[in-house]
Amino acid sequence: MKNTRVDFQWTEGGKEHNKILDRQKMYSIFNGLAEGYAGDDNEISTKMVEDIIPYVDKISINKDYNETQDTPMISYETERNTKVLKIKRCHKIVWAILDRYCTE
Repeated sequence: MKNTRVDFQWTEGGKEHNKILDRQKMYSIFNGLAEGYAGDDNEISTKMVEDIIPYVDKISINKDYNETQDTPMISYETERNTKVLKIKRCHKIVWAILDRYCTE
């Protein structure tokens, strides 16, 4: 796991916002979900713990765009790639955590 913080960006109401998140705290939250809900349609938390949080440099959420989509998404950047993770609205706990990060 990288020993740096995660740049977190979100767009809401046409305004861009940024903050820095502690990678280890973020990992702990999603790891708790992955372990606590193992086997219960929990592929998003597992993907966050195994493939995204340890390696990501930046996570972006366009809340304005997501409001118009059937399946909202986040984008994330690593050293070499920018990728998208679609997260169904039924993953309410994951979205609640991500929405909590979308505050100043």
